[in-house]
Amino acid sequence: MRSHGSSRPSKPKKTTQPFVAPPEGLRRLGITPRKALGQHFLIDGFILTDLADACRLGPEDTVLEIGAGPGVLTEELAKRAGRVVAVDIDEEMAGLARRRLAEYTNIEILPVDVLDYTPLELLEEAGATAPYIATGNLPYYITQPVIRRLLEADPAPDRIIVLVQREVARRMVGGPGHESLLSMSIKCYGRPEPLFDVPATAFWPPPKVESAAVRIERLPEGEAAAGLDRALIPRFFHLLRAGYSEPRKQMHNVLATAFGIPDSTMLEMLEVAGIEPTARAQHLELMDWRRLFEEIEAKHPRLLDA
Repeated sequence: MRSHGSSRPSKPKKTTQPFVAPPEGLRRLGITPRKALGQHFLIDGFILTDLADACRLGPEDTVLEIGAGPGVLTEELAKRAGRVVAVDIDEEMAGLARRRLAEYTNIEILPVDVLDYTPLELLEEAGATAPYIATGNLPYYITQPVIRRLLEADPAPDRIIVLVQREVARRMVGGPGHESLLSMSIKCYGRPEPLFDVPATAFWPPPKVESAAVRIERLPEGEAAAGLDRALIPRFFHLLRAGYSEPRKQMHNVLATAFGIPDSTMLEMLEVAGIEPTARAQHLELMDWRRLFEEIEAKHPRLLDA
């Protein structure tokens, strides 16, 4: 699994016996990582415990795990949650995890591509229902599509805890002066926070990059998507994409060019929205974008027609 965050607990608490570290342990199970699927298996028992604890699970909770692999995190989740629905695109791996965890009656493992189904369809296939929590060690190449799928799901998970490439984790969390299109998109739906970094040596085989864990707490329904009506969200995202199209440039230049309008017109709208025209996209907070969106919708609504 991968990870992000800033600080890791100084003394991770021990739980059960850590999973036997490869190559011996995983090789005894007949596992050969498939590069095409981005398989890097988390083998650090303490980090597995930290990740499962970060899900904040109770006996009434249902968990959707993405990228179950041989089921080492799946097992930790099953010890804490009422139901675990685990998915893995690798049918052979899913079968192996199913055999390993046969003694657990609260686990259902599905050999499917998570991007081919909605979270609700996956839960229903396993006989589970919402509310639910989502977690997983996400292959780097599908991180953003999976995060987007979870955030936009109906119903969406109450909480998302993922292990991802560290640089992606940084972009997911953002922060003053460091916002990105990814962090702004996430903040429309939830509150991202860094948890802890994970070194490449915690995986087998070790990836070429470091990882980090991030947790996203879903916003209450009334606060989600910056308080916008669901029908307006595509238009709001159109503004975000335009604003981040050239992140090194000042806002008035970026948006005037993106929308094909005079610079003076853009300067006026930025002033009304209370945004410094020389600011860059990474310096704007979500509510800055919301004010600018409302100004554009009021004065030049056709600019945001997709």
